[in-house]
Amino acid sequence: MPENSKPHKELPVENIVHRTSSRPFSLYRTVVNREDSCALYLHCHPEAEIFYLEQGAVEFHVENRTFFLQAGEGIFIPPNQIHTAANRTDAALLCCHRAIVFDHRMLEQSLPPYCQGYFAPLKLWRYDCIYPVTRDKAENARLLVLLPSIFSLPETELERYELSLLGTLFLCWQELYNLCFSKLNASVSDHALRREIQKSLDFLQESFADSLTLSELSKRAGFSESYFSHSFKNCTGYTPFEYLNRLRIVKSCELLIRTDTKITEIASLCGFNNISYFNRTFYKIMGISPSGYRGSLGGKH
Repeated sequence: MPENSKPHKELPVENIVHRTSSRPFSLYRTVVNREDSCALYLHCHPEAEIFYLEQGAVEFHVENRTFFLQAGEGIFIPPNQIHTAANRTDAALLCCHRAIVFDHRMLEQSLPPYCQGYFAPLKLWRYDCIYPVTRDKAENARLLVLLPSIFSLPETELERYELSLLGTLFLCWQELYNLCFSKLNASVSDHALRREIQKSLDFLQESFADSLTLSELSKRAGFSESYFSHSFKNCTGYTPFEYLNRLRIVKSCELLIRTDTKITEIASLCGFNNISYFNRTFYKIMGISPSGYRGSLGGKH
């Protein structure tokens, strides 16, 4: 099993353990250099992630939400969420964190069909699936015990403990469902309706930069405009265009950090024909201007 060290300029060094290509999960351990202000570089991936802070303190950002984590705490990050962390550890200590990045379908496909409801909110790409596992909530007590146990297993001879790791993930998922996902599921019991809304989400992911109308979106789902809008919000927590704007802003964040493309061009590439509207929408969702966001996270200028 290969173990690779990937240094990043002015960023912490990540020691990444990729299992095999046939296993849809990876385990990570990062020790952050004392002088580094960045604890976790900005990134986004199609898998779910459980982040666990082994030592130190971080300011964890998921899109426009901020969470302060202390040693022994963690956070669940749903798929396709831009996230990063700033190092807030005392200079005399090291910041060290762990993570498991996994395809949640690995868990779903191991269960009978009637268990699909345990995974429905993530299929609908709900942004409110983010869940911080902190000590300030008594109901997190079980997760606070489970999270470190994921990473307490040896990093060699995977076949000797893989089932234990997956079993612990299932236990964590049950807790996340009880504490968060079940509440998001409560208003959407119609599986056929969820499937139709998922088709709409797939279309939005592919066509987010296009000029889209409510009429076009509702026709694709086979609903009236009013029923589509009501059903979409029940399923996702957002109106169709609130969701579309969030999606466009997430895409723009990637371009702001990863490229030196001008902000006006990024706005256009992400479906905004008016730069003022793009700036207002970006600030509303991210709590900072596009140029401020690019500068604060060390993106290209």
